[in-house]
Order: sequence, then C-alpha cells, then structure tokens
Amino acid sequence: MGFKFEIVKANRISQNIVEQIRSAILEGELKIGDQLPSEKDFSKHFGVSKSSLREAYRVLEAYGLLEIRQGMTGGAFIKEVDLSTVKDSLVNYFFFQNPGLREYTQIRTFLEPQVVRICAEIITDKDIEYLENNILAMEEEPEGETFMSDLDSAFHKKLVDITDNKIISLVVESVQKALINIKRIVHTDQDFLKMVCNGHRKIVSALKAHDPEQASHAMIDHINEVEKGMMASKGGTMIITEKGLLKKNRTSQ
Repeated sequence: MGFKFEIVKANRISQNIVEQIRSAILEGELKIGDQLPSEKDFSKHFGVSKSSLREAYRVLEAYGLLEIRQGMTGGAFIKEVDLSTVKDSLVNYFFFQNPGLREYTQIRTFLEPQVVRICAEIITDKDIEYLENNILAMEEEPEGETFMSDLDSAFHKKLVDITDNKIISLVVESVQKALINIKRIVHTDQDFLKMVCNGHRKIVSALKAHDPEQASHAMIDHINEVEKGMMASKGGTMIITEKGLLKKNRTSQ
C-alpha cells in the first residue's frame, strides 16, 4: 500500500483515521475493491486501539466509502459511493431539519427553470415521448398513489437526466423525494394531481417548441402552483407551512 498513513493524535482519534483513509481514496492511493490491512495490523500502524479503528470504520461505512465483509474472506473493503445512499442521506437531513415550504420553492426556483432551459436546447423526440407518456400515466392513476411515489419524481428525474449534470441531478432528485414524502403526509388530493399534470403539460409543450424562455416560465409557474397546492392541503394529520411541517393542533393554538 503506497499511501503513508500517520500515527494519529489522541484527540479526535477516529475522525483522524477517517480523514486519512478518505484522503487516500480521493488521491487514488486506495481504489474501489481494495482491501484494508487486518484490524490488528492497521490499528498497530495507526498507533490506536482496535475499538478506535472500528469506530472510524463505522463512520466510513455511513459515508458509503467502506464495506465490512464477514467470514474467512472478509475484511474492510473500499467501495464506490452509492448514489441512492447519498440521496437518502440528503432526504433524511431535510426531514430532521424540517425546512419550510418556501425553502423548497426557493431551491427549486434556483435550479429547475435552468434545467428546462438546457433541456429545451437538446431534448429529443424520444425524450418528449417519455414525458408525454409519463403525464398520461399520471392522469390515469385514480388514487394518485403511484403518482406520488413514482411518476411525479420520474418526470423531474427525466429532465435532470437530459442535462447530464450529476450534481444538479443529486440535488433536484433529493428535493423531489423529500417533497413526495411531504405530499403523503399532508394528503394532496385529486385537484392537486390535476394541477400537477397541467403544469407538466405546459412544460412539455414549451420543450417541444424548443423554447428555453417559455420552458423556464412554465417551470416557475408550476413550482409556485405546487407550493400553493401543498399549503392548501389539509387532509393529513400534519400541514406544511412556510416554517415546515406542523401538527394541526399546534397551528390552532
């Protein structure tokens, strides 16, 4: 192993180990699939206890950078960060931070109008067909459950996929997933579903015309309509406000 790991200091022991291993990965000294030395050898190399090394491993596992395998051929292996794990982590962060709906609207307004501007320039007939079929499937969903869990997310995912920008994709898809969870909690209804479908149709119409400006305006209108529709949804045990999710009895006090 070419990377020169240093003996760690007493304070922040496990974090120090994490930073060194992560640096080795980022600098290419450790590659996907590489097995780390045995716990005995590695803890001796770092000058730490096995418990400190295992604590660092747990952090690296949570980051998605390390896989611990059991058995005779087991050990600690470098793994590729799974995109779905990163998205789930972002969604969990959103959940615990409980941002207000206005914050979701703001980040969407920063990103998604630009996404459709890019799409309008490069979208293909096949892409248009996918988006139109997605809307048809949404309109045929009587209860809206599939719409909430799959179709709405798939529509916006397709748009970011067209841009071929991995960073935009990560953020937009994570925000969409968080919003889907909120829609379930506040119980959006059929009127909301129809509004979303109409908004999507206007976006696709602008994309078919390869009109970036029109597509951008259609997306902004859609985002604002979604905010209003979610704010008006009162069927669940909670409501979404500009300050975040609140239980109904709290708002009546």
